[in-house]
Amino acid sequence: MDTVFFESTGDRHAWTIGGLTALERRIREVARQGAGRAVVAASPVALPRPLPIPVEFVPVGSPPPDGARRERADVIAGIELDGEPARRRAEWTLIRQMNKSFEGPVDALINWRFSMRITRLLARRSLAVTPNHVTIAAILVGLTASWLAGGGGHARFALAGVLLEVNSILDSCDGELARLRYQYSRLGQWLDNLSDDVVDNLFLIAVGAGLGGGWRWLGLAAAGGRLLVAVTTYLSVYRRTGTGDVFAFRWWFETDKATAADVYDPRSPVTWLRSLGRRDTYVFVWMIALVAGFPQWVIGHGLAIAAVNVALLVLHVTVFRGRAR
Repeated sequence: MDTVFFESTGDRHAWTIGGLTALERRIREVARQGAGRAVVAASPVALPRPLPIPVEFVPVGSPPPDGARRERADVIAGIELDGEPARRRAEWTLIRQMNKSFEGPVDALINWRFSMRITRLLARRSLAVTPNHVTIAAILVGLTASWLAGGGGHARFALAGVLLEVNSILDSCDGELARLRYQYSRLGQWLDNLSDDVVDNLFLIAVGAGLGGGWRWLGLAAAGGRLLVAVTTYLSVYRRTGTGDVFAFRWWFETDKATAADVYDPRSPVTWLRSLGRRDTYVFVWMIALVAGFPQWVIGHGLAIAAVNVALLVLHVTVFRGRAR
């Protein structure tokens, strides 16, 4: 069993970084790296949640067990916690690492500036504030946006677009908070992914209703096409992995891609092309269109995304079915 021996200066290992003590964070880090046991030569601190590996406290100055790997419990993100400025710097450095490696362009360039600051504030609150709570808040914001859009009129459309963008930012916060505080759950995964589809499809229907006339049917058509693709995607992923991780889905031309980071490789032109259909991008574009007074763009763009995905789906389940995993 790989043992890690932790040391700390004073009580620095008890300092809070992103909602967790430095010690708990370091223990969880080494556990993910394969450690099977932690020995801590520092004053005992309360560890409020069950940890993935056994932890033993020994007196300060105790020698490490034979063969143990020595680590500092008061070094976070490569920064030694030697004062409050260092603690704040380590916390922000850590939070900046909580983005997905395969995030979309708007998330990478704009949304993180808001989401990570919100995540930092939430992380300092009690552990009772969970990522699922953030997801539910995002859903309520998205449903409010749809309700506003359904009423029509420039002011309501504009506010609806802004609220949908807020929903998109909060949609990043729940994942960032889950990674930062190690609060993963299968329920959270399903709730996060399904809520995006529900909110976006309702929003398309609402914008169509707000425009009236034939736009109602076009909004329904866009939502229906997206729903068909989403259901097929979830069924495929669940049969193969038993989860609701939509990033595990592979089109027939991606069967050689092992991870989502491979699929969304920023060096690939395909990645930049498909970013036009990624949620962070189209929600931002929809907001701009609605604020600028062009709600018809939302329906047209939604139809275009749905049409491309339905065409890919038809090829995926017919012509190229044998090549898909």
